Amino acid sequence: MAHKVLIVDDEPSIRLTLAEFLRREGFETRAAADAAQGAELFGADGGVDVAVVDINLPGRGGIELLRELRERDPRVPVIVITGEPNVSHLPEIVRAGAYDFLPKPVLKEAITRAVARAAEKKRLDDEKRRLEEEVRRHAEELEQRVAERTADLAAAHSFLNLVLDSSTEYAIVVLDPEYNITLFNRGAELMFGYAAEEVAGRRPRELFLDVERYGQNVLQECLREADAVGLYRTEMILHRRDGEEFPAAVALSPVVGGEQILGHLCVMRDLTAERRAEESLRQMQARLAHQEKIAELGRVAAQVAHEVRNPLTGLQLYSMHMKSKLADRMSETELQLADRIIETIKHLSQTVEQIVNFARPLSLERRAVDLNRVVNDLLQLLEHQAACARVVTHTELAEGPLRGRLDESSLRAALTNLLVNALQAMNGGGRLTVKTARDGAGLRVEIADTGVGMSREQVARMFEAFYTTKAKGLGLGLSYAKKVIEEHGGELNVESSPGEGTLVSVRLPAGEEG
Repeated sequence: MAHKVLIVDDEPSIRLTLAEFLRREGFETRAAADAAQGAELFGADGGVDVAVVDINLPGRGGIELLRELRERDPRVPVIVITGEPNVSHLPEIVRAGAYDFLPKPVLKEAITRAVARAAEKKRLDDEKRRLEEEVRRHAEELEQRVAERTADLAAAHSFLNLVLDSSTEYAIVVLDPEYNITLFNRGAELMFGYAAEEVAGRRPRELFLDVERYGQNVLQECLREADAVGLYRTEMILHRRDGEEFPAAVALSPVVGGEQILGHLCVMRDLTAERRAEESLRQMQARLAHQEKIAELGRVAAQVAHEVRNPLTGLQLYSMHMKSKLADRMSETELQLADRIIETIKHLSQTVEQIVNFARPLSLERRAVDLNRVVNDLLQLLEHQAACARVVTHTELAEGPLRGRLDESSLRAALTNLLVNALQAMNGGGRLTVKTARDGAGLRVEIADTGVGMSREQVARMFEAFYTTKAKGLGLGLSYAKKVIEEHGGELNVESSPGEGTLVSVRLPAGEEG
């Protein structure tokens, strides 16, 4: 059955185009021109599987509609599209619960891929809920049957084999009083890589328990806890047949017949996907916090620019005017003092401009750029500074042009900050090595110095805004460099140790021209 997709956009041409794109890919579409109509269609005829919502709608906005749809059915993924991508909107969109975010104009490949992913997520969520409900129902039935038929272990064991083997999300293992395996369901086979016939009569510590980590008696200790409290839950690191380790939630309970413990039921759930999801959420929260911090910095910078920049410009003009008018009456010392005042005001103006430039959102203009040429130009520009610092420069550039779709201006500024930082780390002389190469489908630049190096704490904080270990400077250069690299969709990594120099690796996507 085709997945149902709701499209909410006030522009008829966009609604028709997106609907046609999706119909050709086998989706069933519904289209609405505003939030009210979209909310009505969302719940009509059995609901929808995916919603695509424009952020700018007449009346109620797209974010308000997004919140309403998420409240009505949080299982339906909502993709937000906008004609004016704005970083400041992202925190609100994420908090509202959007599944994805696409800028206009929306390409066919982008919308169909995003909707396909969202529809698959909805399908998997529905399937997961169905299976969880099935497992819950089976578990309830099992509990009831075991309570009712504890006198007949054979019947209970047969029921376990019949019911529990239907669960593939959970590994369910039954042990006899000697801790030998008597039941190993399909979920356990998939989780650990063993067939049920292979493990019958064997002990868990021989198959998937890490006795080197937990000790030989870990299972007995856990089962004693289960016997004492009735149900014992814990998390452990288990391993599959091929040796791969994975975290698992483990629940243990005794199977009781009359006054006697007849065995134990072990239910295990693989937490790998959950841990990855938690890590992804942590990263998203970190990016969100960073974006909010930058947004707040932008507001502060705008206020600083408004309150400080204009008065500083006035002070500079007044000082220069005063000096020109009174120059013939001033002594040499007084003239030097006037020059120092003017230079101090210029420095303050430059500081304000740095803060404003850092906080201003980047607007990348990508075009075909030869990364080798950019690196060569920057090294020539810094040649005098390197010579003064007694630094020998060594380059290993990739053969031929190293092209990618990049914003040359911002990339030059970012690489300049990284190169200058490397030179400044070698005040007593040293060696600067710069390499470029292809890195799979991307481009890589490596900048290595033989300078003083950094501690772990310094490496962890070096890209924080306003953090610096130098006597002068605002600590914005490296923050700006990281911002530029990440806006390109790249990665910036640092390896350093005190006294052993620093290696900075920059990876950039090549794009269509790479």
